[in-house]
Amino acid sequence: MDQEVVALLEAQGGAGAVHQLLGAGCSRRTVERLVRTGVLVRVRRDALVLATALRGITPWERRALRARAVGFSLAHPRGGADPAVHALSHQSAFAVREQPYGGGGEDIHLSRLDGHRGRRDGAVWVHAPVPATWAAEEDGLLVVHPAMAALQVAAASGPESGLICLDGVLHSAALADAEAHGQGIDVVRRGGVPPGREMVRVGRQLEAALSAGFGRGRPAAEQVVEAADARSESPGESRSRWLVEVLGLGPCTPQFAVRDGSVLVGYADLKLDRWAVLLEFDGSVKYSGLDDLLSEKEREDRLRELGYEVVRITWADLARPHLVRQRILAAIARAEARRAVPG
Repeated sequence: MDQEVVALLEAQGGAGAVHQLLGAGCSRRTVERLVRTGVLVRVRRDALVLATALRGITPWERRALRARAVGFSLAHPRGGADPAVHALSHQSAFAVREQPYGGGGEDIHLSRLDGHRGRRDGAVWVHAPVPATWAAEEDGLLVVHPAMAALQVAAASGPESGLICLDGVLHSAALADAEAHGQGIDVVRRGGVPPGREMVRVGRQLEAALSAGFGRGRPAAEQVVEAADARSESPGESRSRWLVEVLGLGPCTPQFAVRDGSVLVGYADLKLDRWAVLLEFDGSVKYSGLDDLLSEKEREDRLRELGYEVVRITWADLARPHLVRQRILAAIARAEARRAVPG
């Protein structure tokens, strides 16, 4: 029976629930033995993950695995006339979809679908109820729709975290619509995607979510809807854009097309609209060799030859906004000085 248990959980991405194993003919004694011997790891009473699935994974992957386990325990479609009670929501909805998100810590987030009050139980945070129409079945789990989950994140964790989520949702929708029109990512970067099925769907979800209220979190949700941009291509870019706005140095344009006459040189992550200053987010700050370093330097040299100042931002920099502000202000000063020079 041990191999059957492992096979069932492997088929579900390494996670599952005790009640699933019992329904498949496994005894409770066998489950407890597999937990005791380290084959299974208990996330909570009814939620399990394979120990082998936890080896060598990132913190993001671990959170997704734990969320899936709790989802199979609590956020799963029920048979017959018995309505579902929970759906994975907030950051957990993004984790199980392997979509970018921010904030949330190690908590596993769910929302009630039956109108009852939420609660916190250890690492499981059950939030206030939402309409059952907000959730859909995905890969055996009930999950809140992405756009709605993004506003949940904004209301609970703040606008920066919500912006990361909603930027990602809009970018994915715009890419899908572009592909449906036989176009690629360049049209998304230009903001030129004709409204298609996915963007219309996201718009309707946002409208329905905002009409539900969010209580004290409503201002943050509205702020995120106003600030979100489908052109943003990574959480680092979203956070950088948010920081620029918070520092009072905005507005700025994502995926700014840099041209040398009629020739497209490339796209910069952000451009300050009021100054010839480009911001480039570097999420890895690691290069495979000297060639990569030289290539990046040559690119920046060309941007400067075209009249732009370049500021690079890393993950560590985002935690030190005062230093980012100083570097941007210095770049603005250089850009202004260059513009003041005749010729």
